[in-house]
Amino acid sequence: MALACSAKKIKSPLPEYQLAWNDEFNGSNLDTSKWAYRTDNKHRSIQRKENVSLSNGALVLDLKVLKPAVQGKNASGAGIVSKRRFKYGYYEVRAKLGDGIDDDKDKKTDEGWHHSFWAMAAVIDEKNEVNTTYPGIRRTEIDCFENPTEHIHDPEQDGLNNFTQHVIIWNENGKEWGRLPKPPTDLLKNKNFNAGKWHIYGFEWTEKEIRFFVDGKVTKIADYPADKFVHDELNVWLTAIAANWNRPDQEKSLAQYDYFRFYIKNKF
Repeated sequence: MALACSAKKIKSPLPEYQLAWNDEFNGSNLDTSKWAYRTDNKHRSIQRKENVSLSNGALVLDLKVLKPAVQGKNASGAGIVSKRRFKYGYYEVRAKLGDGIDDDKDKKTDEGWHHSFWAMAAVIDEKNEVNTTYPGIRRTEIDCFENPTEHIHDPEQDGLNNFTQHVIIWNENGKEWGRLPKPPTDLLKNKNFNAGKWHIYGFEWTEKEIRFFVDGKVTKIADYPADKFVHDELNVWLTAIAANWNRPDQEKSLAQYDYFRFYIKNKF
């Protein structure tokens, strides 16, 4: 894997690692040599490529309410998926979730959305789009964060400040084998945390385990050894949708990503 051209300018957050691939989102348009668009129709939203933009040095995912409904959905989400697949190393983003604006005047903000920074094998079509999250090739799904703004089934997860961190194991029949750490221990409740501010989220994947980080501190550990589970190469996803486990009262919102960076261990 070639060393990223800006490696000399970016210090590794972990010892013995070096930058191998990154996007700082500093241009005026998404670099489609690096990324594809998420365009599926899933849960309560359709995902649209026009909801993706770059602004002020950040990737912006616009989350919109649709009136009238389109393809049976009342909301449109957004997302990008890396064309390159990765394996062992350290993955990191700096992200700001939600806009904190109560557009519908119901004394709640950003409700109805599910934000996620995750990694899973994807299929990219000839239009540079990813139109399913259920490809038969997937075995490993690593969710660095899954933030449902209002969780119907689990009030403990309500709010962008509480989120899950885990790896999901898929079998060859497309069924979920399980999650590590197992629920509810995969839930991270962050006291005095504000996901609407800029924070750094990351995970380190080795042959033995996955360690999750928030702002440089280890928050969860998944025991995920290669001699027990299939470790496949993964695309990186930065996405937001209106999920079924959120209440159906979306208001427009957004997510911003300052960068995505992938580091590998030094050989010497």
